[in-house]
Amino acid sequence: MRISAAFFILRITRITQMYFWKSVMKISVIFITVVFVVSILFEPAYSEVELHGFFRNHDAFRLKDPNDAMLLRNRLRLNSELRGDNIYGYASVDFLNDAAASSQTTLNLRELYLDIYSSWIDFRIGKQQVVWGKADGYFINDIVNPLDLSYFLLQDFDDIRMATTMLNTKIHHGNHSLEILVIPEFKPLKMALTGDWAFQRPDSFNITVPAGEQFVTMSIPMNYQQDILPQNSLRRMEYGFKLNTFLLGTDFSLIYLKAREDKPVIKKQIVLNEFQIPVNVILTPTHPWINFYGLNFSRPVGTFVFRGEGGYYPNRYFDTQDMSKVNDGLLVKRPFLQGMIGVDYQLTGEIDIGVQAIRERILDYDDNLMDDEVNSIGSLMLRGRFANETILPLWLTLYNITSESYLSRIAVDWKYSDSFTITTGFDLLGGDSDTIFGQFDRNDNVYLKLAFNF
Repeated sequence: MRISAAFFILRITRITQMYFWKSVMKISVIFITVVFVVSILFEPAYSEVELHGFFRNHDAFRLKDPNDAMLLRNRLRLNSELRGDNIYGYASVDFLNDAAASSQTTLNLRELYLDIYSSWIDFRIGKQQVVWGKADGYFINDIVNPLDLSYFLLQDFDDIRMATTMLNTKIHHGNHSLEILVIPEFKPLKMALTGDWAFQRPDSFNITVPAGEQFVTMSIPMNYQQDILPQNSLRRMEYGFKLNTFLLGTDFSLIYLKAREDKPVIKKQIVLNEFQIPVNVILTPTHPWINFYGLNFSRPVGTFVFRGEGGYYPNRYFDTQDMSKVNDGLLVKRPFLQGMIGVDYQLTGEIDIGVQAIRERILDYDDNLMDDEVNSIGSLMLRGRFANETILPLWLTLYNITSESYLSRIAVDWKYSDSFTITTGFDLLGGDSDTIFGQFDRNDNVYLKLAFNF
């Protein structure tokens, strides 16, 4: 006997805590009321108002000891759209609860923006996401919005990017367009500092100091300071440009972005005692200005699609062991170059394959730098569409050739109906403990998602 989707929804609601629904209902009433009032006020300008969203339960369990629940997350998302002849408005809010982390239900305004269209220029103002990259599972030119790495790279990409308040202007003519961003709001990259997905932060620092006729390596404790963020203002605004064109059968984009580093750049101050011996290191997060230049391209050739992107930083900050840079916070500026070449191919009518080669290099390198001079990454992605596109398998693997570490995701979506989807899969990570993927080696997990769209 076929089990109805309503049965599955009933099961979902039973595993959801009562306090989650109480909080959601209170805030939902406020949200719907606001949308209703706005739709009445703007009724002459808007011809259509839509409300939709989804409820999703996402549970993940560790495959290694202690085999505990890593995620017991309930997410209710409400979206509203207001449409008119030359105007479009969009609002999206999340109600989020994770019983594995805390008992608190949080409200997050994901996006809120207004579009105004004309024959040659468009405006989008408000809290929004901007996607400027071509790579799968990696961020090279896609750096306008900061990332939420609270769960590393294992969230959906729409949830990894954090929307930022900005004015996005697009001027278009034929096959050409110019995108201009003005960003008065600064948001830092979000990283977990405690818990399963906490990034490693050393608690001591090794330095080599002279001791008579010899040199001695000392380990001194570190004292991390709170991140002090730049104030948001038009005088300190970030800005960027993206020129899009179509030439010789190829889509090209040229990019420039002047912004602050959303990943903290750590200045280090060594504290000496009365004998001029180091006793402590004070680490202060900073967000200096950077300039970024990028290039994207994409070209179909038969059943192949070739794509790529490259990014160049004239000066980016890196940690150094060179003690002559103490007054600079043990930081040096170096040019930094990164790029990706990829190809997508339709193997069969049901299976697509995508392959990428990613390369990063610190220019003007010296041996005192803490980072590797070259970082090489390869990726493979397989997508399938079976049973009238109701069964959608995915396999994505990122392998860091330089550090011999990897992240691999295997997932299968079953679209039981237009409104109900079941997803199950594995997240596997490996490598040495000091590598970007290997530091989460113990977090291999199996997960289940139940999503109801309305």
